[in-house]
Amino acid sequence: MKYILGIDGGGSTTTAVLADGTGKVVGAGQGGASNYQTIGLETACDSLSAAIMAAIDDAGVNSSVTASDLEANLVIMLGLAGADRPWDKARLQAALKPKLPIQPAQLLIENDARIALAGAAGNRPGIILIAGTGSIALGIDQEGRQVRAGGWGPILGDEGSGYSIGRAALTAILREYDGRGRPTSLTKRVLSQLDITNPEELIPLVYQGPLKRPKIARLAEVVLDEASQGDPVSQYLITTAAQELVDIAGAVIKRLGWSCQPTTIAGTGGLLRPGNPIWKAIIQILAQSYAQSSLVPPLLPPVLGAILLGKAYLSKSSPHPDFMRNLRVYFQIQRP
Repeated sequence: MKYILGIDGGGSTTTAVLADGTGKVVGAGQGGASNYQTIGLETACDSLSAAIMAAIDDAGVNSSVTASDLEANLVIMLGLAGADRPWDKARLQAALKPKLPIQPAQLLIENDARIALAGAAGNRPGIILIAGTGSIALGIDQEGRQVRAGGWGPILGDEGSGYSIGRAALTAILREYDGRGRPTSLTKRVLSQLDITNPEELIPLVYQGPLKRPKIARLAEVVLDEASQGDPVSQYLITTAAQELVDIAGAVIKRLGWSCQPTTIAGTGGLLRPGNPIWKAIIQILAQSYAQSSLVPPLLPPVLGAILLGKAYLSKSSPHPDFMRNLRVYFQIQRP
């Protein structure tokens, strides 16, 4: 039996799923952040190796799949934030191989947006908009031409992302404290979550390192909650982020030449959940700016998109509809 191990590695967590040649999932595991651009190469590879090992261990416990079963029969397809350019992929390949618990027949690396699009559109043409710790949009047309926008990291980009919203929330709190900004319920919520009592205590947390990028990104959930509760400042931050995300997706729409045709955009990532405030705001802005475009949930999550991409490298596997059916069964079981 042939196997595919799909990896979705982002700025906060890494997820690994192991499937056989029919698309049946036999194991899954998790690790820490694996964007080497922000946490370093060694730490990223440690997270990836831990997630892979956890998935293999899980397959052994739940499906009696052993390491010897996988030896020479395994394709690993990694979709990694920060792995955008050929030299990124080469560095990751060289550093990760010695840390792997098993040497696969093939070790393949794509950007995380590529696996997200494969999952969202069932490995068909389409557009994916990702908003998690970072943000990016990617589109592929019928000829296989790829167009991306965003994804330039926390210093140069990532507009509309969890990190940008979390950072904006901290700024809004300090502006209120100065008397320059509007009162906001974010102050009480965020200070309580960070276990501090005064906004000035944010300074050492941010500038001396304890409050790192993933933790700042998680503050976006507080902003979403407070926006739902009617806090005007939180609602402004969410609307601003939604506009940024529409601008990113719109750049891909225009460059693919799809401005005048019905276009579906699959939204994914930790921020984009159907019905939450930022999802609703994006739908409203799309209706004004790209009336023929619509935001839809993905068919499959990114980690299963990695498995779909890896399928092409198997010498023998089930037909696409059967393979998709098995992956969707797993997705439905795992969906909260």
